[in-house]
This record gives sequence, C-alpha cells and structure tokens, in this order.
Amino acid sequence: MGRRSQPRIGSILPVRIWGTDHEGKSFCEHVCTVEISGKGSRLAGVRARLSVGDTIEIQYRNTQARFRIAWIAASTTAGTHVGVECLQPEKELWPITLPGEAPDTYSAPETCLHGEGRVKGDRRYRMRLPVSGKACVSKINGGEGVWAKLADLSVTGCRIETSHPLEVGDQVALRITVTETEFEATGVIRVCYPGPAQGIEFTSMSAASWRMLARLVARLEGIGTALRRNSPVG
Repeated sequence: MGRRSQPRIGSILPVRIWGTDHEGKSFCEHVCTVEISGKGSRLAGVRARLSVGDTIEIQYRNTQARFRIAWIAASTTAGTHVGVECLQPEKELWPITLPGEAPDTYSAPETCLHGEGRVKGDRRYRMRLPVSGKACVSKINGGEGVWAKLADLSVTGCRIETSHPLEVGDQVALRITVTETEFEATGVIRVCYPGPAQGIEFTSMSAASWRMLARLVARLEGIGTALRRNSPVG
C-alpha cells in the first residue's frame, strides 16, 4: 500500500528536471508529469540514472522546487517512471487546485512500459486520445516516407491508419502533424490491428519535440474532458 497523504490527480505537464545522477554526472532533461499532488508527482520519460533518495530540481514554467526520489519503476527504451516527493511544499509549482489531504491505497508500479507503450495498472497514462492529424512514416535506414492518417495519440505512442503497413518490430522515423503542431520522433511498430491500423511506440525524440507532444496531449485531454462535461445525459 502507499504512503502518500494526498491523492494525486492525472495531469500531463511539461517540466524540466536537473541534478546529479548516482554516478555523479550532471543531467538536465525535459520530461512530463503523469500525476501531481501538493506533495509529490509521478514523472514519465526520465532517462537519467537515479536512485531512491536522490534529490532533483523540477521546474514548471518560471517556478522550481526541490524533490526527493521516492520510487523508480522498471526502465524501458521510452524512459522511466519516477515518483518524487516535494521537499519545498510551500512553493506552489502546479497551476491547478489540488485535492486536500486524505489517505489513499497507492502502490508503486511493478513495471513501467510494456506491450504498446502502456503502463501496467495506470489507465490514465496508457489512454490514447482521439485526434485528427497525419504522420509521415518511413523505415529507419531505408525507404521513402509514406503519409498515414493519425487516429489517436498519447505521450508514449500513437495509432495510424495506412495503406502501406509495416511489420511488427520495424523501427520507423515519424513526422507527426496535428493542426499547427509538428514534431519528429523515432518509434517501433508494436502491433498490427485488423484492417489498416498499426500501433507505434515512441522510442526517442528531441527535447523540443517532447515538449510539443506533452502540450498537445494535455490540450487534447482538456478538450475531451470539456466535451464529456457538456454532453447531455440520457
């Protein structure tokens, strides 16, 4: 069971983290939150080699605070999930109203990513959001890019619909465009659905692309929440 005194809420926010890893090497990365509370957060996409008990700095917009590493999930090519505890709770880092203190039944995840870039036991993070966009997909080290319809998106991957499907395990370069947002990433074909759809897990992207993806997913999640709230009942 968990030891948290505050329940967390799902929120994807692009943040910058920096500090010193367990080998004494300095690092600075752009990652994103998956859940936040007044006293802690769950980060996704962390690549620095950290240990429980290490301290790091986290910055969101113009505010920063010091955090302690509380737990670390299994590492994958897409990075690691890390639970952090705020050492400066007087600083208001997050731009939303957070729930008050209450016990919860949280358990740190046994694994981070599996299958199609999904997190075991974490429905919020593995949830793909419907989107209208396109993706230029090309095999790494060969082949011209082919445009495909972008069907849904998350911070770990996407689903495309294409008349030129690739094989599971193929590594691909992606250029994804949604309205005025465009970013590049590399990925791997994880699953072929019935029909023309394929699931892709992101494996790497630049810091700038990561920030654009995190902001885009946060915007899509906000739109979905607003639509659900305004939908007629019955």
